[in-house]
Order: sequence, then C-alpha cells, then structure tokens
Amino acid sequence: MKRLKVASALLSAVMCFSMIMAPVVADETEAPSETEITETEEEKQVPEKEEPAEEEEVETEKEEPSGEEQIPGDEDGKEALDAVASGTCGKNLKWSLDKNYTLTITGKGSMYGFLQDSKTNEVDTPWCQYQSKIKKVVVSKGVTTIGSFAFFNCDSLSSVSLPKGFKIICYKAFSGCDSLKSIALPKSLTRIDDYAFWCSALVSVTIPNGVTEIKEGVFDGCAGLKSVSIPSTVKNIARYAFSETSLTSVSIPSSVKSIGLGAFEDCRFLKTVNLPVSGLTSIGAYAFCYCSALESFNVPLTVTNIDQFAFQDCVNLGSLWLSQVQKDNMNKKACEGCTSLKFVVHYYAIIGEQFNAGPITYIVTNPATGGTSGTVAVYGFNSSEEKIVVPNTVTYSKDNGKTKVTYKVTKITGAVRQYNDTLALKTLVIGSNVAVIMDGAFANCQNLVSVTGGAGLKTIGARAFLNCDKLKVFTINSKVLSTIGANAFYADKALLNLNLKKTTKLTKGGVKNSLAGSSVKTVKVKKSKVKKYKKIFKKKNSGRSVKVKK
Repeated sequence: MKRLKVASALLSAVMCFSMIMAPVVADETEAPSETEITETEEEKQVPEKEEPAEEEEVETEKEEPSGEEQIPGDEDGKEALDAVASGTCGKNLKWSLDKNYTLTITGKGSMYGFLQDSKTNEVDTPWCQYQSKIKKVVVSKGVTTIGSFAFFNCDSLSSVSLPKGFKIICYKAFSGCDSLKSIALPKSLTRIDDYAFWCSALVSVTIPNGVTEIKEGVFDGCAGLKSVSIPSTVKNIARYAFSETSLTSVSIPSSVKSIGLGAFEDCRFLKTVNLPVSGLTSIGAYAFCYCSALESFNVPLTVTNIDQFAFQDCVNLGSLWLSQVQKDNMNKKACEGCTSLKFVVHYYAIIGEQFNAGPITYIVTNPATGGTSGTVAVYGFNSSEEKIVVPNTVTYSKDNGKTKVTYKVTKITGAVRQYNDTLALKTLVIGSNVAVIMDGAFANCQNLVSVTGGAGLKTIGARAFLNCDKLKVFTINSKVLSTIGANAFYADKALLNLNLKKTTKLTKGGVKNSLAGSSVKTVKVKKSKVKKYKKIFKKKNSGRSVKVKK
C-alpha cells in the first residue's frame, strides 16, 4: 500500500477547477503556484504521505449534459456494442462515445472540471457510467484543457490523442489509468497539474518545452515508468514528482533550480542521476531517499542547500562528490543510513567562494568543470603590493598542489574599493581576459600612478578611477572597449592624457559624461577614428572639452 501523502494537492486542484470553468484563451497564463510546505520534523523515518486530497464539494455552473443518449442494454443488462452516447463537457465542448468505446471531444476552449465523491470515490463526469469501458480518447483541435478527474480510474484506457494548440492537463486527469502506457504530449502544452498521471501505467514520457514546472506528484506511483525526458525550460521539480517510479536514470537540465521533498523517493532502480555543473541550488528533504541502486552522486557546484535525509538509506551510494563548503553546510542527517558512503571532496570552488593567489583575492563567478576553465573576478588586493599584474588566468589548487583547476580572470569587482585608500598600489597591469572593471573599482587609490594593459577590456565602470590623485598614465590596449562610465576619472588632478589608440568601438552613448570632473586634456585614438571621436568627446557629451588626436 502506498504511504499517505501530505495533502497540499487540494489547493492546486481547486485552482485548476476554477480556471477551467471559463474557456481558455490564447494568452492563458500560469495559475498561481501551490503553497509552499516547510518540512519541520527531523525524524529519521520518511514522513507518511497522505493520499492526494479530494476536491471539496463546490457549487459549479456546469451545464447539464444536453441531449445525452444512453447506451441501451439487452435483457441481461449488458451494453450493446453498436450503441452511442453523447453530451456536453464544457461551455463550448461536446463529447461522444462510439460502439468501440472511443470517446471523442470536440469544440473550442476548456473542459469542465469534475469532482470526486469522498465517500464513494466516484467522479461526476458525464461519461462516468462508462468509465471502466473507455478504451481510447481523441481530443479534437480547438480543445485546450482536460479537466480535473476527467479520466480518473479509466482502467481500460490505453490510447490518448491530444491536438496541436492543447495547453493544460488538470488535477488527476489521467490518474489511475492502469492501461495507459504512453501518451504523446503536444509541443503547445504549458502545464501538467498535480497528480495528473498518479498511479498510471506510463512507461516513458517526453515533457515538451512549454512546461516550466514538474508539479507535485505528477508521475508519483507510476510503477512502470522507466524513462523521462525533462526539457531545459523546467525550473522546478516539485515534491513527490517521480516518487515510486522505475526510473533507471534521469538527466536534469541546468534550468532546474530546486528538487523538492521526496521528488525521487523510493526510486529503487535509479542508478544514475546526470546533473549539470551549475544551475541547481537546492536538494530537498528525502529527495533521493531509498534510492538503493544509486551508486554515485556529483553535487552541482551551485547547490547551497542539501536538506535532511536527502539521501537516506541509499545503501549502495559509494561516493558523494561535493566541495568542502557544501560538505560543511549540508544537513547533518542528509546521508543517514548510507552505509557504503564516502565523501569525495573535489577541488572545484563553487560560485561565490573566495581564494587567494599571489597578492590578489579572487571570487568565483562561474565554476570550472573537469577539463574546462571557469571564471573568477578580482575581489581584493594585498595592501602592501606596489605593483600588481592581473593575470589572464589563475590556478586554484588544493592538497599541496595535487589537485588544480584553471580559471579565466574576467572581471575586477567593485568590492576592491573598500580598502583602496590604504593600498600601496602604484602600478596596475590589467590582463587580457578582463572584460569589465566595475563601478568604483579603483576609486580613492591615492597612490595609483599607472594603469596599462586590458587588451580584452569592454567596459570601464562609472567612477572606476575617481579621486586617484596621482594617476598620470592611462593606456588601454583594447580594440573592443565600448563603454567608459560617467565620472570615471573624476578629480584625477594629475591625469592629462588618455591613450586609447587601439579602440574602435566607442560610441556617443558609451562615453556620456565619462570625463566630467576630470583634468583630461587629450584623448589619443586610432588615426582612422579621430574625426568620429572628436564628435563623441565633445564637452556636451563627454563632460569635458578635450583634444582628440592620433
């Protein structure tokens, strides 16, 4: 027997039901997300999961099926195979059932949402008396939504055809369909609501790109489900989304930011989880508990939260790859019952992690992967160094140099400025991978005399060299420099010349007020750009009257 699920599904069901009482239009938007549930208990046992809550008995404006013909019975009460039944199932939708038990839905817009009797477990669909007989469902073009409980427990249903332009499958629409092994979801689909395929017979499924969230319990209890394709549009995998399935492997794209509580709980055949090096930030409580076939798990470098019992009783989990920061910060009960586990602390730094190399402190802006280079930004300088060369790359190493990774140095952050007035820095050489000097990065560097290099520099931020009293030499060898921020050299009394002789990308907007408050008299540029740059460096644009020459 399935364990009881926490019953927040009711909220989603009611929202879906309310939405579908009106026709769905072309610009239909996402319904509000479900109320977040915060896990507070820290008991070792997996919390009991309640059955998905049934919808409340609410008064609706659903039309009575008009002109419905009932399938006649013979003297024994058996249904005649050549009979037909029909009626309405939406404001502008009709349904018909033929003698082969193919149910066809025609019209435009959305289907009504239906209710389930909490005592009898029966639903109030107009075809409910044929529920166990329906073998095929054909949804015609123009229909946009399948309503809540529409084909609940249709245990003979083995084929479903959905048209182009179809958008939403509502709460428990195909749950309990014991014969439904496959379904082709159209590219136009934007939403699959909670428990839509709960305990169905699906074997594989491809989720289309229009779907942005795999909601609560969508495929929970699909014991035969062995493969799923998750698109790069999905941002969240909600709780119990794939619990108690037969998945053997799953690839999660970098668009996914969180894996919810119990999302892959009790997937006892799940051996491989392919995750990107970045993107994911949170692994919820019980997310992979009881995944007894799982042997190795590489935690993405962007993960900042690994919750309690996330890998509980993964008895064959031999290695959990993660950074030292992640290991230190993960919930202490995340791996209870993992009797074979060894933590493998890899040498990659995670986003936001800082490290020192020479006189410079770096902060990771993009993590490195095996064999590839990540990126870092300059975060601070040693206060006693008079000359600093910002390198093209920097090597981060651990274990006395046994493990190493290379990062490109692409940015100088504004964070360095907090100690600028105490720096001994006189000479700055900028590496060719640095593309951005952020706002105020070198403001108040009172000893700075010379700035050179920067072959790859694209942007000099506002106030980047403000109040550098001794700055005299400024030579940037970049062909791609396009922006010099406002007041970049404000109050730099000794700076009379800017040497920009290689740049060809400057524009009027790119130098707006850049020389305001400065002492710059001459801007040296490429010969072919003199005429153009005379116009963009006019006082009314750049903020100061200067000579532009080769």
